[in-house]
Amino acid sequence: MKHKYLVIITALIILSSVFVSCTRSASGGPVDTVGGDSELPNPVSTQSQLMKDIISGTQTAMAVPLDATAEAENAEETETTDAGTVVSTPEPEAVEEEIALPTSTAGPPPEIELNYNTTKCGPGYWLCTVSYQKDQTVTVQATYPWLLNDMDLRFKMGPEGLYDYSQYIVVGTAKYTPDSSKGYGFQVTLNIPDSLRGTDSIVVRLETNDTNYFGSDFFAND
Repeated sequence: MKHKYLVIITALIILSSVFVSCTRSASGGPVDTVGGDSELPNPVSTQSQLMKDIISGTQTAMAVPLDATAEAENAEETETTDAGTVVSTPEPEAVEEEIALPTSTAGPPPEIELNYNTTKCGPGYWLCTVSYQKDQTVTVQATYPWLLNDMDLRFKMGPEGLYDYSQYIVVGTAKYTPDSSKGYGFQVTLNIPDSLRGTDSIVVRLETNDTNYFGSDFFAND
């Protein structure tokens, strides 16, 4: 019986030795392992310089379209702003338009020489017809002392029956500066305008720079 117990105790001791040997590390205790892993080593790059240049160039190329897009958007915003801006243009000052009178020739009417004399028209007439050539010329007489010195004279013609004298044709101009030795009246010969040739009756009108001084007469153009 004692021998049986001895065998059992011996077996337990052997088993205990086996379990203890399995749980122990052959390369050191767990304290050494924790202490060695507490500080991680600095990372070391394994990329080559060529690979770094390729990656850097790729990143730069990717950034260009983004910048170009941003510039295009800014340009569109600028155009929109410019298009929406209303620029006020100052209105031109009103210029008084001169009324151009019809003339017998292109450009300004011709200046006519006055032949001063002492001849008078009939009673109550300041301007009268002396003679004419059909569709060519007419000579008129102005009675003295009807006009004032240094008056601007304008001779006009139009068909009889037209009373809008602004439509009459200016056939000549002159300055009234009489010579006392010759007289204060005058005669003047006027050319009949082409547009009035063939007209049965033509009115000759004398106007001055003073609207109170004017005279007219007509003749049968036959």
